Amino acid sequence: MHTRHTKITMAELAKMAGVDISTVSRALSDSPRVKPETKKYILEVAASTGYVINTSARSLRRQTSEAIGLVIPLRPESGQTISDPFFLEMIAAVGEFASTAGYDLVVSLPKEKEKIAEKRLLEAGRADGLIIIGQAGLSDRLHNLGALKDRVVVWGGREEDADYTLVGSDNREGGRLATEHLLSLGRHRILFIGNMELPEVVLRYAGLRDAYETAGLHHADELILGLDFGGQNAFEKTLDYIDAGGQFDAIFATSDVLAIAAVHAVNARDMRVPHDVAIVGYDNISHSTMVVPNLTTIDQSIKQGGEIMVDLLLRKLAGEEVKSCMTPTRLIVRQSTVLSPEQ
Repeated sequence: MHTRHTKITMAELAKMAGVDISTVSRALSDSPRVKPETKKYILEVAASTGYVINTSARSLRRQTSEAIGLVIPLRPESGQTISDPFFLEMIAAVGEFASTAGYDLVVSLPKEKEKIAEKRLLEAGRADGLIIIGQAGLSDRLHNLGALKDRVVVWGGREEDADYTLVGSDNREGGRLATEHLLSLGRHRILFIGNMELPEVVLRYAGLRDAYETAGLHHADELILGLDFGGQNAFEKTLDYIDAGGQFDAIFATSDVLAIAAVHAVNARDMRVPHDVAIVGYDNISHSTMVVPNLTTIDQSIKQGGEIMVDLLLRKLAGEEVKSCMTPTRLIVRQSTVLSPEQ
C-alpha cells in the first residue's frame, strides 16, 4: 500500500473503491446501512491512498438519520409561498439527488428569522445536514453557526465575508447579461423589479449598473420598482406603476414569477410584449416556456445547483473541506424580447 501526497476527494475515493459516493459517505461515517465487508474495504482503500477522515465530523454522524433537511425560510410579508415554481423546482432537484445518494429529504418552512431549524433538525437528530435556500434576513445567524457550519450548505448570492458554504448563480453576471441584451435591442429605460433588501437582488442590480456604465448610460432611481417575489403583488404594483405614468420600454424582473406577472400587467394596459415592452426574467423555471410570449430569462441551472449542494453537503459530512461555487449563468433568449415571425 502507498500514501498519496495529493489530497483526494470523496468522489475520487468512491471511484477507486468501485462504489458510489453515498456508500463512501456512509462507510466513513460508520453507518449501519453499509455491509461490514464493504465498509472495511472502503476504509482500506482510504488508508492506502492517504485519504484523511475527519474524526470530529465522523463522530457527528455516528447517530445518523440518513436524512437531509431542506430549509426554505418564507417571509410572510413577501407573499411568496412554497407553491412558488422556483421552490418546487429546487425541492425536486435536491430531492432527486438526495434520493440517489440514499438520503431522505425533510422540508422545513421556518417563518421566524431567528429560527433556521438548526436545533430542531440537526441537534435533535432529524437530519444529518441542512441545505438552506436563500439568505434573506439570515445573515447574522449564518455567520454564527459555529461548528454547525460543517453541516450546512446555503443557496444564495456570493458575499465576500461569508464563512459558510455557498452555491448559486453569478447573480451580478446574470444582471449584466440581461441588461446588455435589452440595451442591444435599443431599450434604454429598463424598469428593474425586485426587493433591494435581498442579497441576490442587490447583486443582479449591480450587474444592471455595470451594463449601463459600460454603455455610457445612467439608470435612474425612478426605474426601480421594489417588490418581493410574490406574483399577485407584483402584478398589482406593476399596474400601479403604469397607471402613475411610469415610462419604460423594457423590464428586467429578478425572478420569472415577477416577469410573468409583469407580462400580464403590461397586457392588461394594452401594451404588447415585446413590441412596446421587452421583458427578461431570472431562473428559467419551466413556466417560462409556457407564458405567451415565451419568456427570455437568465438560467441559473437550478437542477445542477441541487446536485452540487447535495454533493458538497455529503462531502462536508464525511469530513472533507469544500469550497463555495457558482452554477453556470447564461441568457436564454425567447419571444418576450425578440419578435418571432408569427408575432
